[in-house]
Amino acid sequence: MNPTVIGEGRSVLATEEQRDAAVDELLNRLDKLHSSPVIALQVMEQTKDPDFEIADVATCLDHDPALAASILRLVNSSYYGLSQTVTSLPHAVTYLGRRPLRLAVLSFGLVKTLVNGAPAQFHQMYWKRSLTMAAAARKCAELTDDRDVNPDSAFAAGLLADLGMLVVAQLETERYVEIAEEPDHTIALVKAERLQFGYDHMAVGQRLLEKWELPAELVEAVANHHTYLPLSPTLNHILLTANLMTEVLWNPACAYMQPLQQVLNRRLGLEVDDLITLALATETAMNESLDIFGVQLDGKINLDEVEQQAREQYEQAALDSEDFLGGLETLG
Repeated sequence: MNPTVIGEGRSVLATEEQRDAAVDELLNRLDKLHSSPVIALQVMEQTKDPDFEIADVATCLDHDPALAASILRLVNSSYYGLSQTVTSLPHAVTYLGRRPLRLAVLSFGLVKTLVNGAPAQFHQMYWKRSLTMAAAARKCAELTDDRDVNPDSAFAAGLLADLGMLVVAQLETERYVEIAEEPDHTIALVKAERLQFGYDHMAVGQRLLEKWELPAELVEAVANHHTYLPLSPTLNHILLTANLMTEVLWNPACAYMQPLQQVLNRRLGLEVDDLITLALATETAMNESLDIFGVQLDGKINLDEVEQQAREQYEQAALDSEDFLGGLETLG
């Protein structure tokens, strides 16, 4: 579906080529504003080889104290439950291993670059959505029968999913502020972005992650995390689920409780009781992530209201059997 662009007082359809050109122009402006996340990308390059040199990676991390501190916080967090504190980078790198290390660098090193440059009012919104989405994606990955989906990869995908919003917020701040205040961040926000700019934040995030040469399956999931594509890979469905879960956790009465229940049932084989269990696990994991990322959030999730809405809307959906995923399919 082509986005609509507003130009010279009239609406015109943007082709895919026009959209990509507009996004590339935006990212060229980003390059002038920020240096690339050099250390993070160097570590990603060093660890492409499964037999990477631990000492070389630790030395590289030494040149980015904030990234190094994040890696140490992660190793010493409740995620790993170590009996003794890890204080050296070589030890931390050794303990994490290749895949978790790469995902940690991806999460901490690349996200930091854009979060630090975003307007202050976007910090809360980004961390609230992204940490919730990352936690939900990890928990969904743990529940799925698809063993090819790694929970750490799902967490990283959730954390990176809304990077495109931070890019647009930095470079088109005045025009984007009003749009980003839209409480519906799944359909209404995307439509507003396309009308205003000719592209949406998923397209921006996709192009940025491609530019950084990140794994193709992660890029695809980020590009489609607002869209229901029935035949897409499991990671895509997990990230869509995590996005919908984020919507309902922070606003249980929103329009996405029933689409969430449908995608959980159709793609992950989960019922309403599983949704409530997932909501509780997501909140717990999100709160654990706050310490790792050094973030404080305003407000709290109301799990009692989430459960009430989940059960009420489950019963209603069972009666009318409407396809609530149809609106998400049109975002493709």
